Amino acid sequence: MTSGSRVRTGVMLLPCLAILLWPALLNGYPLVFADSGTYLGQAIQHYLGWDRPAFYSLFLFLLHWKISTWPIVVVQALLTLYVLGAAIRAFVPGLSPRLLLPLCAILAVLTPLPWFVDQIMPDLFTALLAILIAILVLAPAGFGRLEMPAIAGLATAMIVFHLSHIWIALGLLAILLPTRRWLGASSVLGWRGLALAASPLLAAIAMLCAVNCAAFGRLSVSPFGNVFLLARLLYDGPAEVVLERDCGTVHWHMCRYIDVLPPHRTLYPSSDDFLWEPKGPLHSLGGAKLLSLEAGSIISHALHEQPLQVLRASLSNLGHQLLLFQSGDGLHAWPGEVGPVILRNFPAGERRAFLASRQSRGVLAVPDWLRLLHVLGYVAGVVGTMACLVVGIVRRSPMALLCAAVLLCLLGNAAVTGILSGPHDRYQNRVIWLALLAPLLVAATHLSRAVRNTR
Repeated sequence: MTSGSRVRTGVMLLPCLAILLWPALLNGYPLVFADSGTYLGQAIQHYLGWDRPAFYSLFLFLLHWKISTWPIVVVQALLTLYVLGAAIRAFVPGLSPRLLLPLCAILAVLTPLPWFVDQIMPDLFTALLAILIAILVLAPAGFGRLEMPAIAGLATAMIVFHLSHIWIALGLLAILLPTRRWLGASSVLGWRGLALAASPLLAAIAMLCAVNCAAFGRLSVSPFGNVFLLARLLYDGPAEVVLERDCGTVHWHMCRYIDVLPPHRTLYPSSDDFLWEPKGPLHSLGGAKLLSLEAGSIISHALHEQPLQVLRASLSNLGHQLLLFQSGDGLHAWPGEVGPVILRNFPAGERRAFLASRQSRGVLAVPDWLRLLHVLGYVAGVVGTMACLVVGIVRRSPMALLCAAVLLCLLGNAAVTGILSGPHDRYQNRVIWLALLAPLLVAATHLSRAVRNTR
């Protein structure tokens, strides 16, 4: 790249960054969620939580150094721009890189993308991971021998940032790899390409297992993750039936709480209350590390004895999650969850900025008109992506592979989050911006051709 090209690239990146960072700039501080406190605190306080890996926390620490959280969202914006640029190069190589600016502008208005770019959470990387896996499966010739391994390394990091990404990556690879030629990939992947495409998932599993084995003595990607499934099965019904029947003969710790959980009483009306209430059942029973020892047995009984009920509840949660995607979930203040980490570990200026932010003052929200645009953009994007998928298959275009990856990510994300954690708006909201990506790239291709033909 010449010096002139570097200058032009830098000039183009500045407005793109401003577009992606506008919610944080409006807020006066990067956006946070309840879990942001844990993600910031793990690396600072040197502990490994039971419910989430520490890799995203390490990533955050390398960027903030207990000085400022602004480098976090700037780097997340830069990574987003890189992945979007890589998608253009892979799936529509004839397009000018300058189209990245209008692409970001449209996505920043019609989708919630910037709200996740600007949040100190790993949720942004769910959708970016789907794009990177699609690129690895396509194996485009426009990428150098060193850049493709770098993309694989980046995808590995995104997988270890959040446990749900393991299942999403597995689903994407399991479907895209056998169908890649049918979806428009023109080149043979070969053993090297197959190894490169599968390496992020395999490396991520190895990294998570190694850390958990060293920390907890369990060779598992999620040694206490069965507690999430137990909570879901309890509130969906199958595990509650098991407890009702067996607590007279089997002395599970959970039996102490059978009379205060639905449908008997609603002292803890949701699985979130069960898991996170400070004085709730999970805390009172000694935490996830203790409860997980019996959770597997209860889950096994529920799956073996009531498979149809479990399947019915899972499909219901999946469908419910697909319809829950309103923007703005979790943008209220989090003084007890995030405030202590910022106030104890960061300089006075950072503390003042955090307390003065619109979110901390409880006045930050996604406007109703913008939420409506996000809904319309999502619906139009899904319809457009499905149409692009059909046309791409007919024309043997690699765009079909991107469309398939997007639709699989939307469905897989709803399945993993809805079935394991329970439906929440923010879960599906983190990936809906993907739906507009392929239609926008196709539209840009046709517009570019039309402009060239008029010259």
